[in-house]
Amino acid sequence: MIQPVFIDFEASSLSPGSWPIEVGLAWLDERKVVVESRLIRPKPEWPEDDWNPASEEVHGISRSDLDDAATADDVASWLWETVAGRQLVSDAPEFDQRWLDRLLDRPGPLIDDFDRVVWQAFSDCGEVKAGRLHRVYEKRMNRPIRHRAGDDAAGLCQAWLAGVGK
Repeated sequence: MIQPVFIDFEASSLSPGSWPIEVGLAWLDERKVVVESRLIRPKPEWPEDDWNPASEEVHGISRSDLDDAATADDVASWLWETVAGRQLVSDAPEFDQRWLDRLLDRPGPLIDDFDRVVWQAFSDCGEVKAGRLHRVYEKRMNRPIRHRAGDDAAGLCQAWLAGVGK
């Protein structure tokens, strides 16, 4: 079975010109969920006018919180080393792919869709493996979403772990 790395971003807004402000990663080490996240200081060329106060209310990260964050290049290097060629999985790949590519300044590794990966991993030729998908989605439904990148990536990983079972 694959051992994915779950990824989540928080961003300046949801517009096409938005930029990443936090990235979170989570993966399994044996049966332990490992979570790491970094705030991202925006690059000077990222448009400041794309900062959306409504997005700030959702994630709770103020623009000034980013002034002392790691540089985008440092976060990109950390992410690249941490992921090390493993499969990236997100519950919103269309957004997270855009922010990953912007962070890396180039097309990054493709982020796969959580639902597709779960279905592929926990079914056998289209036959659902008894209880596994149910456990995954029950875990997802019963966990609050905080809209912080590390916590949200951890939630995906914990749902995956529920599907893996004992």
